[in-house]
Amino acid sequence: MTLTPKSVTQRRTVIVPDDLAQRTVYDGLTLPLFTVYRQIVAAGGQAIEGRTFRNCVIEGPAVLLAGGGVNFDGCDMGASQGDIRNLLLRPVGPQKVVGAILVRDTLFERCRFFGVGFTGSAAFIDHFIQMLGSPQP
Repeated sequence: MTLTPKSVTQRRTVIVPDDLAQRTVYDGLTLPLFTVYRQIVAAGGQAIEGRTFRNCVIEGPAVLLAGGGVNFDGCDMGASQGDIRNLLLRPVGPQKVVGAILVRDTLFERCRFFGVGFTGSAAFIDHFIQMLGSPQP
């Protein structure tokens, strides 16, 4: 897993296709994460699952709940104001996170995140911090 803590400095115009639920690969698109999720749910799904995002801008506001098999390769995770932990939310309850967008078995490759927070298991959060480093002065 290769991540970079750079801030998103350039945003693309958002043109959202209406066939996102039918796609398994998204390449070079600017996508509000909630819109992808909403289209998948409207088509009968329950999570963003089994997808590949390449060279995309993933926009919030949103909280991405990383289930099993979520990988980030060469991604810009968004503005953290010098402390990568600002992008993370730890679940308080032991069983469930309400209001977050569940993502499973999905690859984000060379994507940029804008206004997206991240949550998941303690192991996911610890790994995220380890990969992106400790707070910057």
